[in-house]
Amino acid sequence: MANKRLLCIDDNEDTCALVSSILPDYEVVSEHTKARGLGRAMTGGFDVILADYYLPDGTGFELCRLVRTFDPHTPILLVTATHSIEHEEVIAEGGQGVMRKDHLAQLLPMAVASAVEAPLLKKSASH
Repeated sequence: MANKRLLCIDDNEDTCALVSSILPDYEVVSEHTKARGLGRAMTGGFDVILADYYLPDGTGFELCRLVRTFDPHTPILLVTATHSIEHEEVIAEGGQGVMRKDHLAQLLPMAVASAVEAPLLKKSASH
């Protein structure tokens, strides 16, 4: 089986390095702006997209909406250093969830597993 791939879009390179260390089974591809992340997302082949809410050239919500115009399926998880984003807001923008950066090590493995497996479970249930 091919390696699982995660697109990490965060202006802080340390966050993407942390994601790599938390998820050793994933090839983590890093981009540091909304525009570059969007371009990389357009190439496809990712199992999950992890995006910071605050990017130098926009927000994770904007990124979610743009990705959903060409990719309705790849799970998108947002990360933020603030408390101000509600899970329901992320769902409304086409994402699967949000987590605080200071809880990444604890929450990310389960959040990624849930986001990646949920569509597979839906497919198997519909057969």
